[in-house]
Amino acid sequence: MAAEAGYSTISIGRQTGATMQWGLLGPEQLAGSRRTRTLGLGAAVRKFNQLAVPGVGGVWYAKQIFLATLGVRIADRLRPISANVKAIEIANAVEALACWCSFSSNDWTSDSRLRGRQKLAGKDNLTFARLRQPRFYVTQPMRMATVEALVDLGFVEPGSQRFNGFRCTRSGMDLVDAGTADYRPYNSTVEDYLCARAKDNTSISNTPALREALSPLIVLPADARALVRDKLCEGAGCNPDAARRKNALAWAHSLDVKNPAGWKDKPSALEEDHWDELRLGAGFFTARDAAVEVLNAIEAQMAPLAAPKLASDDAHKPSPVQQRLEALREAAQRFLDDSKDPTGGMATAFCRECIEANPAAIIRSLVKRDDRVLRLVGNDVLPGAAFSLQPQAETSDEEGAGPGADNASRVPVPVGISGRIRNLYLLDLDLQGRLGEFLNPPTTDEAA
Repeated sequence: MAAEAGYSTISIGRQTGATMQWGLLGPEQLAGSRRTRTLGLGAAVRKFNQLAVPGVGGVWYAKQIFLATLGVRIADRLRPISANVKAIEIANAVEALACWCSFSSNDWTSDSRLRGRQKLAGKDNLTFARLRQPRFYVTQPMRMATVEALVDLGFVEPGSQRFNGFRCTRSGMDLVDAGTADYRPYNSTVEDYLCARAKDNTSISNTPALREALSPLIVLPADARALVRDKLCEGAGCNPDAARRKNALAWAHSLDVKNPAGWKDKPSALEEDHWDELRLGAGFFTARDAAVEVLNAIEAQMAPLAAPKLASDDAHKPSPVQQRLEALREAAQRFLDDSKDPTGGMATAFCRECIEANPAAIIRSLVKRDDRVLRLVGNDVLPGAAFSLQPQAETSDEEGAGPGADNASRVPVPVGISGRIRNLYLLDLDLQGRLGEFLNPPTTDEAA
């Protein structure tokens, strides 16, 4: 594509002297890195998510909260007898054990509620010493999505802002008791059994009682689910965050998969300012996602190319990058047209960068913000540490992996809305004991 009159130019790939070259070179693949494109927008994302549903973090089913709380409780009990107890390690160990128990009983079938299928495969003779090892389980455990919820819902006392400083509250102990009351591995409580195995470091037996108590695939008992729901709504009469959370939960409960919600009419369960901020957030997320698509398109054009040149006949062909730039401009302008920004100007500054008349200026801004998959050197776009010769999906949200794109797309919420609303819908299903049927709907033959 030729440079337009009056526009500065930018090349993609190695420096070749050509102008406005969209992906001339296929650079060598660099060492892998976690593919996360936050674009420097983490604070704005967190603000809109917090306005959508305060205090739940990335939680989307109740067993996540239960397993993390159980980990904190076991760490509490180990501290008096060991000077080197870290709640993070114990909670990760409990989660890894829960997923291993589930995989070992479902023939290692993937499920969005489970992690570590490849990491845990082939491992046996599990002890807490092995489970606690940093490389034994995944680098992004579900525990990381629960930190905010554990504190805000009152299941732990923070002590500090770090997970290792957490201590179980009375409510946390009640959740552990309610979640395990029906299960007696070796005629012991689940908590006592796991504490004993952590103390003596002997192998943990995958008994049916332990597996059913821990498995993310098995819904929490009714009393435990009722406790989680109560904590989500507790204090709604005097706490604005709790009131907003309760209202959002009521709306999520009313949603119908056969009649997905749109942006036309405000739900009766939500206050006017809450609905307005959800709509603004959706506009921002749409622009953010459009920016990620621009970067994906640039990476896709770079990946297959190996020669430092571009045939002249190809230079003027329309580029997928151009198409995505137009979608980005439109989304960013729609956000700016609202003239409201609850993020203190962060979202506005980003969207203004995305409506520049010069496409090269937009690309430079986006690549500077990325600096992981792609990086800017002068006017050249080069591969970053997470560049891939086979472009792959990456995370743009800061709250970690959720139920997966296929499941999320079936949640009947308005387009672009905060992922916390989608997660709340799934959490509400889980609290009703219906999440499993949503995640694994019957096939056409089964339905017939």
